[in-house]
Amino acid sequence: MAEHIHVPSLPLPGQRAITLTHLVMLRLITGYTFLIVSLLGLFGTDWDIQWHATIGRDRTFTPPHDLILLAIGLNGILALTSILIESWWVRHNHELAERSTDFLGILHSSLGSYFIGFCAVSSAVAFPLDTYWHALYGVDVSLWAPFHTMLYMGASISIIGILYIITSAIHLAESLHRPGLVRLGHAGVIVALALLLSRLTTFIFPSFDVNPGGINLFPVLLCACVALVCAIAVRNVPWPGTATLVILVLLVIYVLVSACVPPLMTWLMQVENQTYLPGTTFARSVVVPLIGQSPWLLLTGLSIDGVVFLSKRAHWSLATRTWAIASAAAVGTAIVAALKLLSLASQTASGGQGSILPFLLALVIAVPGGLLGNWFGTTISKTIETLRS
Repeated sequence: MAEHIHVPSLPLPGQRAITLTHLVMLRLITGYTFLIVSLLGLFGTDWDIQWHATIGRDRTFTPPHDLILLAIGLNGILALTSILIESWWVRHNHELAERSTDFLGILHSSLGSYFIGFCAVSSAVAFPLDTYWHALYGVDVSLWAPFHTMLYMGASISIIGILYIITSAIHLAESLHRPGLVRLGHAGVIVALALLLSRLTTFIFPSFDVNPGGINLFPVLLCACVALVCAIAVRNVPWPGTATLVILVLLVIYVLVSACVPPLMTWLMQVENQTYLPGTTFARSVVVPLIGQSPWLLLTGLSIDGVVFLSKRAHWSLATRTWAIASAAAVGTAIVAALKLLSLASQTASGGQGSILPFLLALVIAVPGGLLGNWFGTTISKTIETLRS
């Protein structure tokens, strides 16, 4: 697959502009539809995580599993549909070939549609393998089980595909001087990044119990996730306060999930006459409201946006700006992670003595995570820039 980025000739400017506008609308509609499906999958995933943690895994086709399967199926169908529609358009409007990614010279579409289609196939394969894994080894409650990871990464990479689709529409709208469509696209990027951050911060939950050498991995992973997402946001959305907007949308998603999942848990328990696993209660096993999805992260977003504002005012070099954003993400998120570790330490240590140590360690070890996440986010942003066609 290769992305064509050169500008084609304009034999029929008026008709060509109308055709490209239709392409922009198709990709925006496709991108926003994928966002809705991703939110549906997020509900199913968080519901399923809590069901595993508190009830166990009693059968394959539970309502949470059905929601996940529905999201996977819809992603695959939508990806295939968008590819077929754009391929048909290219056959009848050859100038569109310059604005799409071809596959084997037969199919034409946004690169993101191929991403999402591949992830849907990968997730569809992972689901029966996960069922087989449970049949062999019994119930596990680890989110990092092999095929849980395969499913979760498929969903996360799909969101990267959504970013590709919407960003390609933004660049086309900019070339057509359609500011309304550009703003609509940037709003979609913000929502997609918030969904990505929600998935990543939930996926790192098991790291609370991973302490190689006595050092908790949660601060490093949380900083990496936040820095990655915020680096993509500030590089691809030219709005002021972009990082803060991502965190605000994240909190809206958190409120929606927190409002819906507990009643769904109670309802399903009553319907299936289930009881909690020994030694656990729903209140102790809620996965969704992590500290990584708390208002404290607003401090991180504000600090990153402050650095971006200062860098533009003072005309910092790109290298200086990159290091400053990475540092702001690392320090701000390290404080959030440290507060969580302090909370855990105060619950397990009488009087809370010695709790300052994990706080200090979190501030130190989170910096590499922030730098790594910023580098990865910058790299992804550069690949997204290749879609400026």
